[in-house]
Amino acid sequence: MLEIILGIGIATFIVYTIFNVTYILSKRRTSESMASFFRNTEGNLNAALAELKETLENLKKITSDVSAVTADVKQISSSVARVERNIRGVYGHMKEGLGSAAGANIAGLKAGIATGVVTLVKNIRKGRSDDHERRR
Repeated sequence: MLEIILGIGIATFIVYTIFNVTYILSKRRTSESMASFFRNTEGNLNAALAELKETLENLKKITSDVSAVTADVKQISSSVARVERNIRGVYGHMKEGLGSAAGANIAGLKAGIATGVVTLVKNIRKGRSDDHERRR
């Protein structure tokens, strides 16, 4: 009976050892796979982080360029607004000056035409009366 119990104990130990060995080998393969994964990932992550850093630096440069362009556009628009106000002022002065000069010219022209018409009418009447005197 002792031999049977000893045989069952040895068989159990052998089965247990086989399962433990396969389990340990499985853990070793898993560990090696994870180590390989971490090595590959570390290399990829370092490259990705370097690229991300470069991208962020380029984005910072672009942002500063956009800020500079925006400032230039603001300066140009304020200059255009100033020029527009100055042109309106000059136009207003010219309009007032031309309006008063044109008013004076028109008044002078009216007076000249009125004088010319009156003189023409006087000369026509005088000429008719002279013609009557000459015919007689």
